[in-house]
Amino acid sequence: MDIKAVLFDCDGLMFDTEIIAQAIWREGAREYGVSLPDNFFEKITGAGGKDLLDYIRSVPGAEELMKISRARRFDLNFWGSIHTDCLNRPGLIELFQWLNENGYRIAICSSSARQYVETLCKGVSVELQYDAIVCGDMVTHAKPDPEIFLRGAELLGAKPEECMVLEDSKQGILAASRAGMHRCFIPDTIVPDEEMKKEIEFEAGDLNEVITLLKKLKAGEDHVESD
Repeated sequence: MDIKAVLFDCDGLMFDTEIIAQAIWREGAREYGVSLPDNFFEKITGAGGKDLLDYIRSVPGAEELMKISRARRFDLNFWGSIHTDCLNRPGLIELFQWLNENGYRIAICSSSARQYVETLCKGVSVELQYDAIVCGDMVTHAKPDPEIFLRGAELLGAKPEECMVLEDSKQGILAASRAGMHRCFIPDTIVPDEEMKKEIEFEAGDLNEVITLLKKLKAGEDHVESD
């Protein structure tokens, strides 16, 4: 297995933002008396575009709640004010540095807007070196459509089969699979359902473990078992 490029999701994968986002939704739901389904966050995490809007509209009261939650959720002043490295998920800096040192190409592929993603990256004490960024406001179709990952691979000059996607959401894992890319699930807030489990190729406990995975794959251990 010849992996030449690594494509990162952002929220919940690079940065510990999903728990905060869910808290914002729950607080708004309590304030406005909206009942969120048990699988609500599984459905919206990593999603965007028409699929997300269609689902939100299917939940009574959620469309108005989304406007309120998004205003709080994507407040750049709030995210920019958080202390340096406080949002980093374990192994973030180490993985980026290792990938740079070992010649891997890197893309950040997030459903969120570019300005928001760049604000989060600025909160890291060591500048994250990457080759490309593709965000939700730069594509037509959102995850689970594969467009965002295929665009990332194109910008990196890599074939889909040469890419490893790192994801924490069902929508992202499905998108990576549909793009024909290798995929590694790193758990955050989402517990995989049966559909998601079928599409998870590798699993790592944190970003540090991705280094071990890639070392094994580079050494020719094509049948590395998920953790």
